[in-house]
Amino acid sequence: MRIPSALYPVLLACLVAAGCGEPGADQAALVATGPATVAPAPVPSSRPAAMPVPGAPSVLRAALDATHDLPRPTPTPSSTPEASTPGPGRSGAGGGGGGGATGPAGRTVNTEVTFYGAYDNDPPGSAAIAYPVAHSEAGGTGTYADPITFAADPDYLAVGTIVYYAPLRKYFVMEDLCAPCRDEYQANGHPHIDFYTGGYDSGVSACQSALTPSGLVAVEVSPPPGRAVDATPLYSNGRCISG
Repeated sequence: MRIPSALYPVLLACLVAAGCGEPGADQAALVATGPATVAPAPVPSSRPAAMPVPGAPSVLRAALDATHDLPRPTPTPSSTPEASTPGPGRSGAGGGGGGGATGPAGRTVNTEVTFYGAYDNDPPGSAAIAYPVAHSEAGGTGTYADPITFAADPDYLAVGTIVYYAPLRKYFVMEDLCAPCRDEYQANGHPHIDFYTGGYDSGVSACQSALTPSGLVAVEVSPPPGRAVDATPLYSNGRCISG
């Protein structure tokens, strides 16, 4: 074993004590009385005899005992970085924006798209909805976790259905009845969705007109979370998202 340099003083003291101690059995034998006897001659050997070291067992024992009192070395920190745990996602599923979808795409339908707000709701000036699902009244921010209210015919899209409208980069949820949409769909099968813009003043009407596309447009029904999201309100404090 390799003896630490810190034990050299201990070893030296033990060696000195062993060499200068009281006479032992070997020293007493030198002054013993009695007839002298001749010891047999040693048998020659090809390997030199080991030289006895006075006090060697006690020296080694002291060295071993002293090692238990030495301070333990501090482990060196590893230079390899630990794997980081991903934080909360920032896709539409978590209420943020950007990112790719995290599930299979929904089905695409071509439908008429219009907009309504509290100003032209029924009853007028209220945010009341016919089928509270995600909200107690019309609202939402447009993320997958907080989709905006839309109205339609429940025979066309079931209550609670989530859709994604790419031109506005927002998710919407079916939780209101659109009477004109119902009449059109039941009369001639013409699909129609009415997205909620908010707004309690007459200025929302101009915003709704600016947002309404012509003809039928594509809407993704039952989309996965993770679509790009713009959480800017469609209409707020007299300002429309379109301008």
